[in-house]
Amino acid sequence: MKKKLFYFFTMSALLVACGPAETSADLAALESKRDSLKAELAVVNSRIQELDTTKNIVIPIVSASKAKVQDFVHKVEVPGTVETDQNALINAEASGVIEKIHVKEGQKVSKGQTLLTIDSEILASNIDELETSLELAEYMFKKQQELMDKGVGVEVEYEQAKNQKLSLEKSLKTLRSQKGKTIVRAPFSGVIDDIMVKQGEMAAPQIPILRIVNNDEITINASLSENLLAKVHVGTPVELNFPSLNDTSIISKVTNKGNYIDPTNRTFRIQVNIKNNKILLPNQFAEVNVTDFERDSAMVVHSESILQDTENKSFVYRLTKVPNEELYEVEKVYITVIKKFDGYSCIEGPIKHDDLLAEKGAKGITETDRVVIQ
Repeated sequence: MKKKLFYFFTMSALLVACGPAETSADLAALESKRDSLKAELAVVNSRIQELDTTKNIVIPIVSASKAKVQDFVHKVEVPGTVETDQNALINAEASGVIEKIHVKEGQKVSKGQTLLTIDSEILASNIDELETSLELAEYMFKKQQELMDKGVGVEVEYEQAKNQKLSLEKSLKTLRSQKGKTIVRAPFSGVIDDIMVKQGEMAAPQIPILRIVNNDEITINASLSENLLAKVHVGTPVELNFPSLNDTSIISKVTNKGNYIDPTNRTFRIQVNIKNNKILLPNQFAEVNVTDFERDSAMVVHSESILQDTENKSFVYRLTKVPNEELYEVEKVYITVIKKFDGYSCIEGPIKHDDLLAEKGAKGITETDRVVIQ
């Protein structure tokens, strides 16, 4: 036991004797290592700061356009069709063999011009017979008239001669009228569009023989919603587009406004008359753009510059140039949209002529940003 205690105290004495010297040397080495690491860390932090892109300022790029004070027009587009009153299928009024066709398809004809002749030989023969009989009846009536004038005539014979004469005159008039119907004439000036029979075929009142069309004056018919009844009147401007003619456009006005609301689709009709027409054909499709809103000296902006907030309020971002820089400050301005048409909007609000408004890229900016205009 005493031996163990001796060794313990001996080792403790040795540790106490040499401990402080060795600890001081270690601390000095550690401090030197620490200073070296601090220097290296300072260099690394410096490099990290140089490579840190989070501190780079990102400037949004937007496109912009200017607000303008100008006349604004809003139009409603509806489908329409081309029609003409002078588009007729011609039927024969008398039956018979077609003796001759006097016109060709595509030929221009005048009102009253002979188009087709139906054989009238039998009618002509009947007319000759009646004319002969009428001559005799007129002679007999004349003799009876002379006798009555002398006071020796018989009244019954006089009346018989008179009635005979009148009856033959009426019959002759009827036959002549029927013969006149064997000649088919143009009811109006126009163009022969289609001939449906051939020479030698039978003509009859129920069978069409040809079509004649006059497109010099046509009408565009369209139907508008009942909501536009108070906005569209006779004289309202209309733009007519015809896709089949490479979007040919005609500027005109409403010439007739309907007086009836269709209960099926709640629409009313309008008509636009076009005179001196050279290119439009009946039943052709038309795009009818009817002006339902106009405002002179309106504030007009590009519709793309108008945004909406979470409460569905409309606003724009007005851009103001920063002095001596290529940057623009952003200001949020609330507006009221009156009408939109063809990429433009008529607005009301604190916007002035030539104010610069953000367009493309506007959804990605805020009032705190500064932007560059591309």
